[in-house]
Amino acid sequence: MVVVVVLVRVMVVVVVLVRVMVVVVVLVRVMVVVVVLVMVMVVVVVLVRVMVVVVVLVRVMVVEVVLVRVMLVVVVLVRVIVVVLVLVRVMVVVVVLVRERSSFSSLNSLNSAMEKEEPWKVTFRNVAQTYFPQTRVECRYSLSREHRWSCHDWIGLFKVGWTSVRDYHTYVWAHAPEDYTPGKDVNCCILLQPSYLPNPGPAAYQFLYVDDQGEICAASPHFTFSAPKPLDELVTLEEERNGEEESDGDDLLLVVPRSQILQSHLEACQKELLLLQKKFRESCIELEKQQEKNEMEIKDFETERVEMRNEIKDLTERLRCSMEKIERMEEKKKDVLKSHENISAEFSSLLTERAENHQRIKDLEEDVNSLVQQKQHAEAEIERMKERVRKLTTQRKDEEDERKNLQMESKRCREELRVLQERLENSERSEDAFRRDLCELGALQSQNQAELHQIRLQAAQTTLQLSQANLNLREGQAAWAKERENIRKKAELDKERVQKLSHELQKKEEWLQEERTEREKLEQELGNEKACNRELRASVRAMQKEREQHQLEKQELLDHIRVFRLRMESDRDAVWNKMDSDSRILENSDDAALAVQKSDFNGEEDGETVNLLQTEEEKEESHSRDTVI
Repeated sequence: MVVVVVLVRVMVVVVVLVRVMVVVVVLVRVMVVVVVLVMVMVVVVVLVRVMVVVVVLVRVMVVEVVLVRVMLVVVVLVRVIVVVLVLVRVMVVVVVLVRERSSFSSLNSLNSAMEKEEPWKVTFRNVAQTYFPQTRVECRYSLSREHRWSCHDWIGLFKVGWTSVRDYHTYVWAHAPEDYTPGKDVNCCILLQPSYLPNPGPAAYQFLYVDDQGEICAASPHFTFSAPKPLDELVTLEEERNGEEESDGDDLLLVVPRSQILQSHLEACQKELLLLQKKFRESCIELEKQQEKNEMEIKDFETERVEMRNEIKDLTERLRCSMEKIERMEEKKKDVLKSHENISAEFSSLLTERAENHQRIKDLEEDVNSLVQQKQHAEAEIERMKERVRKLTTQRKDEEDERKNLQMESKRCREELRVLQERLENSERSEDAFRRDLCELGALQSQNQAELHQIRLQAAQTTLQLSQANLNLREGQAAWAKERENIRKKAELDKERVQKLSHELQKKEEWLQEERTEREKLEQELGNEKACNRELRASVRAMQKEREQHQLEKQELLDHIRVFRLRMESDRDAVWNKMDSDSRILENSDDAALAVQKSDFNGEEDGETVNLLQTEEEKEESHSRDTVI
């Protein structure tokens, strides 16, 4: 501490001397500026006098006005030049003063920290008094918890007597270790390469830690750079020869620099330190784990003890209550038998209803399969009609025989369209029947769901009753086991009664087990019924999708028929045009007959199209109703 105080005082004295020197330099510069200004003023005065003399001499001459003006201009120019020079000097002085103030502020911050003896946020460790410039310099420092490290922090090598933070000789970025976490003390290290170090000499240097805001966070003691002495810094080592020469007892003398030995010792010590720190951390972690385990075991033991006490209290209370419950059990036994008979009757009725529901579901499945087959037949017929339409399109090649063939084909098409209409009506009827079946299926499903809900409620009631009976039986068994000992001591007559009661309890347990198995079977059957209902719903959805596809195919067929009609009309018009060009005489008679036929044919086609459009509209309305349902 005394050394630190002395160093602080020395630093204060040095700072005061530096300040005095700076003030002296500023005063000298001000005096120089004043002298320059005086000289300029003297020169100006002399020039003015000369100009006055010249003016007086020139007044006699004719050109005195011009000369006066020229002289005035010259005087003005001289004054402007003088003012500019003065301003330049003043600006230089201001810049110098600003720089010195910044250096003074940094020095003041350092001095104030030194005077107040506040602890540094960063401290330098193991700073030697001398370093060799031909080797790397290792700078070790530690970051405190209060310091907020940044990637822009740096460590600079400064010559003693520096005035600002920019007067560094060299600098290195202050990197933190990989496992650095803020709020903890961390030891760090950086290396200064020998190429950036100063030459050996008596000048003193020090390390400064500067943060990202330019504030000094730490300063190291002074040290110097000096070249190693040839003999003082060398150490001789003796090593024994290996091999056969060990028997002779000859040793080797090695001359090694002391710095190298010290560095090796330092590295070994650092490694040992790291190992010790690791071992210490591991031991601390193990101790903490053991403490946590011990605390957990203590807590578990306390909880177990409390639980045991509570269990003992509960057992005593149960013993008291069991004596009262035994008398009640005899009365409840009769009620349980009656309820068991009622439950068995209800269960048999539920089984019969379940069988009936299964039969209904099977019938509905058969109906659905028959509907699917009908739909497949209708689709096959539609495909056949498509093939016929394609064949009709191929028969339009012959132009000469089209008159006779067109009439025959038109008749066939009319018949086929009628057949198609009849089939469409049949399919609509089948769809209506299918819809009715679906409605019945929906009603049956709702009934099944209601029945299943009732069955579940009854099963839940039975499970509650069975659980209560089980609890009562278990409590009765525990009570009977203790009462037997008391009854044996009191009287032999009570033994027979106790044996009878035990036999009855065993029978009840067996009966309860049988009821449990039956309940599990019922639950499995209910699950199967749910799966069947899901499959039925999926099949209904698939049927709806197939119906939609069927309607789309019908629309495509209608579009094909319309296209075919348009083509037939275009071909017919072409044939009529050719026949008109061949014979004009026959045109009148033929045109009259063909016009009559054409009007009949078009009237029939228009009627068929109207019927088809009406059937399509009815189908769309029925489909919309089905979707709404």
